[in-house]
Amino acid sequence: MTAPDRPAGWPADLLPPPFAGTDRPALLDVIPPLLEHPDPGRDLVVLLDGVGADLLAEHRSLTPTLRRAESQISRIRTVTPATTSSAMVSLHTGQPPLRHGVLGYLTRDPRTGRSLNQLTGAPGTDPGQWMPLLTPVETGSRRAVQVAPAKHAGSHLSGVAFRGWEFLGHGRGDRVEAVRTALHRAGPDGLVHLHVDDVDHAGHRHGIDSEQWRTALAEVDSLLGTLLRRLPRGTRIHLTADHGMVDTSAEHTIDLAAQPQLLRLVEEAAGEARALALHTVPGAGVDEELAEGLTALLGERALVLRRPDILAAGLLGPAGAAVPERVAPRIPDVLVLARGRWSIDDFSRRPDTARRMIGVHGSLTSAEAWVPLLRTES
Repeated sequence: MTAPDRPAGWPADLLPPPFAGTDRPALLDVIPPLLEHPDPGRDLVVLLDGVGADLLAEHRSLTPTLRRAESQISRIRTVTPATTSSAMVSLHTGQPPLRHGVLGYLTRDPRTGRSLNQLTGAPGTDPGQWMPLLTPVETGSRRAVQVAPAKHAGSHLSGVAFRGWEFLGHGRGDRVEAVRTALHRAGPDGLVHLHVDDVDHAGHRHGIDSEQWRTALAEVDSLLGTLLRRLPRGTRIHLTADHGMVDTSAEHTIDLAAQPQLLRLVEEAAGEARALALHTVPGAGVDEELAEGLTALLGERALVLRRPDILAAGLLGPAGAAVPERVAPRIPDVLVLARGRWSIDDFSRRPDTARRMIGVHGSLTSAEAWVPLLRTES
């Protein structure tokens, strides 16, 4: 796939926005066709959380199963921000973030003015009201089963992305049997989704340049090999990912908590450290002052965009598309897209674990924004 031209002044080290021009990230067209125009037979969608296309290509020696199928693997774009919550909802609805409204790991909740964690939600937040669009499973007739870690049952993200799906939780070491059970439960024409998050967790904690990350990737490849051997013959497999990852470090971390002259302009900091979504305090020209101050501070370490630029560039959805009323106040006044290995946040608003993360994602580098797509059969 050839990426569209970059907008004027766009940094060469960041990919163009996923909806630039007439482009549309292919991640949106993986699942909906399986429900809107299904072929007879079983389908299994495997989401390899955090396994970007660049990372996969760079670690071929660790993935013999995928290496044997690499002629069938294509590179496709994920959404912006390149993060699990936004990508997962786009994957399952076929809609851009601008329409479904999940705009990052943390998205501003207009009711409270505070950030809402899009994985866990918060008491009193109804996932169906937060993202009211019907999913293709809800409007289709195909039986669908979600296979994921047991802790995902009833989560906010499951309630947003997987409405209409039956849930089957698995423990450590029994994923293959859980998928086999799910395929049996879904029936001969059923659809199953398997979420594999081992590599993502290892990356966040230890970084992609770690033995733990390499071990996790090798084990996931082995899992895929076992699935290919043990699934019912003729099961169609669609393997993709939500985002890739880059490593950061303390030396590449900028804490905006040390910039009081800028933070006085910020009412809430949402998003994540590679795609920081800032909502300004009320006042004319505040967004411009904040954007100029951040640009002066960060220089070539980040791309700073104001809300009109975000919409015009096609970052969250097609340029010129109508913005739903419920989504409009979730869009940041200023968005900071990190470049290189940089990580930028107001860590005074985050738990200690956020600052300790080594593997991070969310921005538009090739390593974060390209993901693999493999279609094969067991």
